[in-house]
Amino acid sequence: MLKLNLFTLLVLLALAPLQGQTQPSAKDYFESGLARVRRGDADGALIDIGKAIDLNPGFAEAYYLRATIRLGRRDLDGSLADFNKTLELAPTAPVLDAVYNNRSVVRLLKGDTVGALSDLNMALSLNPKYAEAYNGRAAIRANADDLEGGLSDYQKALELKPDLAASYLGRGLIHFQRGNLDVALTDLDRALELAPNIAKAYLERGTIRGLKGDTEGALADIRKGLSLEPGAASESIRENFPSPFSRINRFVADHPKNPRAYELRAVFRLLQGRKSEAEHDFRKSLELDPKLKSEVEKFAAAFK
Repeated sequence: MLKLNLFTLLVLLALAPLQGQTQPSAKDYFESGLARVRRGDADGALIDIGKAIDLNPGFAEAYYLRATIRLGRRDLDGSLADFNKTLELAPTAPVLDAVYNNRSVVRLLKGDTVGALSDLNMALSLNPKYAEAYNGRAAIRANADDLEGGLSDYQKALELKPDLAASYLGRGLIHFQRGNLDVALTDLDRALELAPNIAKAYLERGTIRGLKGDTEGALADIRKGLSLEPGAASESIRENFPSPFSRINRFVADHPKNPRAYELRAVFRLLQGRKSEAEHDFRKSLELDPKLKSEVEKFAAAFK
């Protein structure tokens, strides 16, 4: 169900004066579309907003609302076109930081990292206190192995908005990549306190717990993550960012003498149906540390 957050509604209200002499019927269709969004009727909202735009092609507010709806439905080309039109019609609106920030999401989902980063930089130049824009830029920087830049941006986001779960998750994953498992675990714990339904966060925390020797905690987290999103253990990169599997795979490459790293990668390979590769990783784990036999057996039995 589509939900329109309060910030988006405030942006729409701020854009409203820029529409000029909006025809009453266009305004009526817009307000009807907005009401439909609030009820979760995205299809009906798109119809009404389309009619508003047909009657008033200069209705910046309507383009922004339709861009937001289309983004939620993963109509990326349509959403990008509407965000572009919003910027064209309202180039001096006081809320352009939000438009640039939201357009960066579309560009990132389309694989345009350079464009997304440019939009986030523009958003922050307009509003240096925009926590979500720092969070978005941090994720892009971290994914490009600019860990210092990513860490700095996550820290800034949390200074501005201490309850931003995505920033705790992102910062924790940078600490994980650096091998600072205790610090990473603290951030993952906080992320899940704030947002307890993020499947990826459970899988990442489960991996960290497993690396620290907390087998039961790892099993509980991995199962919880899979219950929220059955495909969360997939090998694929997710929306231009590393999946939990790709992160443990990277950890193995960076820590080739860590026996539990192979043990945890084996778990993901089992979940992917790659039994022979999982068995190879379990054997490698035991070659490095035979004392892990009971752990290996527990993981193998849990996900066979």
